[in-house]
Amino acid sequence: MEHTYCVIMAGGKGERFWPLSTDRVPKPFVKLIGDKTMIQMTVERVLRLVPKERVFLVLGREHVEVARAQLTDLPEGQFIAEPAGRDTAPCIGFAATILYRRDPAATMIVLPADQYIPDEDAFVRTASAGVEWAMRGDYLVTIGITPTRPDTGYGYIRAGESMHADGGPCFRVDRFVEKPDEATAFRYLAEGGYYWNSGIFIWRARVVLKGIEAHMPPLWDGLEAIGRAEAAGDAIGVADRFKGLQRISIDYGLMEKADNVLMVKADFAWDDVGSWGALRRVMKLDASGNYLRGNPVCVDTKDCVIFGEGVRVGAVGVSDLIIVASGEGVLVCTLARDQDARRVARMMERGETGA
Repeated sequence: MEHTYCVIMAGGKGERFWPLSTDRVPKPFVKLIGDKTMIQMTVERVLRLVPKERVFLVLGREHVEVARAQLTDLPEGQFIAEPAGRDTAPCIGFAATILYRRDPAATMIVLPADQYIPDEDAFVRTASAGVEWAMRGDYLVTIGITPTRPDTGYGYIRAGESMHADGGPCFRVDRFVEKPDEATAFRYLAEGGYYWNSGIFIWRARVVLKGIEAHMPPLWDGLEAIGRAEAAGDAIGVADRFKGLQRISIDYGLMEKADNVLMVKADFAWDDVGSWGALRRVMKLDASGNYLRGNPVCVDTKDCVIFGEGVRVGAVGVSDLIIVASGEGVLVCTLARDQDARRVARMMERGETGA
């Protein structure tokens, strides 16, 4: 895989993990699972596919310093700083133009910085199969996850015609489906042929740029203008043009429209760890069903997530709660409302107290 590169997307605020995740140190850079941050685990995983000289991070300018501190082995020039957050399509397009200028034969494995994939051997097998397909033709390849529950928090992929390749099943993509309601998610599982959209993509840089040109002309024009500004050494022009790009996902802007999309079926366990409650799904629990970090003291406490960072936490006679304490603040909510941690984070940022 001489011309294969890994592009790790580390944007976003991670508001659903307040108060551990903050604007200054968002979710990919905090230790939610074990003794390493999620971005450190992601880089270790992809280093089994490519050497460090072909690992690139795309992240906000405000997070470059913390990323470099955590990833000291990565060369300086491989931190791609976005002037502003504009969702995954501009992020990927920006990275693709940089890699294409560096290596016109570049194949990109694009993945988020904050997913939990415990079986690294299986990940390597699946990603390698995806690279084979991407290099075999002008395909946009995504990785689909076999659903284990009727989850309404993920987009789904409907698999079409079956194809064959070394390394595992591959399918033409019939269609992408937005996050369903519960009844629809149950139906998808009953029917079969539906997979979770992992947000992991594999393609040649020139192929994704060609797709952007065909299906997202405004983004293509913006990327061309950014390239001209870069060539002229106009840093202010680069920032202004990037901030003017439409905020849009690669799924909606390209993948749902293109007719050259394939899906490689994942051969690994996967979770996007999208909220505090997800930790009970992926981590080892104590005898009472709790996930505990920071040595909390618990009495008659069950089915909780209790996380203390530099703060001792005690819990008595409670269940089905999330209790998180750090130097930034304290969060207490029910497991059923864990997604609303982002509302608290935004209210805190605006100085609101609520009612």
